Amino acid sequence: MKASRTLNTLKPIALVLAGAMLGGFFSDMLRASPALAQSRDLPPEKILNSAEWTKRTADSVAQANERLGRIEAMLSAGIKVKVTEMPAMPKDGK
Repeated sequence: MKASRTLNTLKPIALVLAGAMLGGFFSDMLRASPALAQSRDLPPEKILNSAEWTKRTADSVAQANERLGRIEAMLSAGIKVKVTEMPAMPKDGK
């Protein structure tokens, strides 16, 4: 009788400990892995450093600025439109 009472008190403790262990195991699996800025599989010549990235960004901005300047010049000169055909207009709003 005394052994079964001891066993009955140890069962919930064992279940709580087993649940805590499983919870710790599964929480590690669900934890997000740290993000890497660059893939480790890239060859060394493909890895960008901050100076190179800044230079590429500045070059891209300069190219975009030049393109916008050309577009603005064309638009400020005006747009000429010549209409060669017009679709038939409905009469009386029909």
